[in-house]
Amino acid sequence: MIYLTNDALDQAVYFEMRGKEAFRSRNGLDQVYYGLLGNGVHEVDVTLKKRRGCVEVAFGRSDLFSFVEEDELRQMLGRMVREKTVH
Repeated sequence: MIYLTNDALDQAVYFEMRGKEAFRSRNGLDQVYYGLLGNGVHEVDVTLKKRRGCVEVAFGRSDLFSFVEEDELRQMLGRMVREKTVH
């Protein structure tokens, strides 16, 4: 579990990795990470796809985004994958 930030109610927002896959493509190796983003009350599934230095972050709707900015979380998760915090 990786701590990311605190939400508006000062609850910790975290990312918990559930799985990882690597795929060969014409452009090299793509990595896909599966996990859970939450604050202990609200949780949402997350998929992170890393390709050629770019990171695509996909998650569904959740009440979690009433307490923390969705764009801010996307940036944090992308930075986490680029900096190889996730293994």
